[in-house]
Amino acid sequence: MSDHNSLGKIAYAGATTAAKAWEENLRSSPVFPHEEVEAAFQDYVHRANIDDWEYYADLFTDPCIYIDHHFGTVRSPRELSDWMVPLMKTQPEMRFIPGWHVIHGNMVINYNWNRWPNPEGSAVPYDEWRSPGPVSDYRFQFPCITMCIYAGKGKFCFEEDIYSPAAYLEIRSQWRQAMGMDDAD
Repeated sequence: MSDHNSLGKIAYAGATTAAKAWEENLRSSPVFPHEEVEAAFQDYVHRANIDDWEYYADLFTDPCIYIDHHFGTVRSPRELSDWMVPLMKTQPEMRFIPGWHVIHGNMVINYNWNRWPNPEGSAVPYDEWRSPGPVSDYRFQFPCITMCIYAGKGKFCFEEDIYSPAAYLEIRSQWRQAMGMDDAD
């Protein structure tokens, strides 16, 4: 695990990259029809919840910018897949359930729950993203704001994930303990 200083450098680099990318991509891209952006977002959520991270990475243009302020920045679908496939193999149970989303031109802001299953189960399956149960039904989750820029042809050219890395690590640890698993990073 990275120390505090390294995490600060990763986050600072991501913030600097995001500021430049937002300005460049929002200024230069044509505006696509709302229905097209919505369809791409629905495909995005579907792919984020089927545990096929190479398929998910194909949602992005080449080049692209994908910023996770905890893990770093990648700039192509291949880099995204090379990072995400091994990471998500360590937590295949994690799902990404949208709470709400807003589309403004080509920008999609998605407030979602990064969720693990309740050890004893829940009334609605934890990975039901189209019609999830109340947030209070799930014990092991944390919110994330995901901001994307749609680039046309079903692909996104930019994503920035904003969440609390400390909450992610703590909730993942608590879930693993509740499941009787070793809490290896």
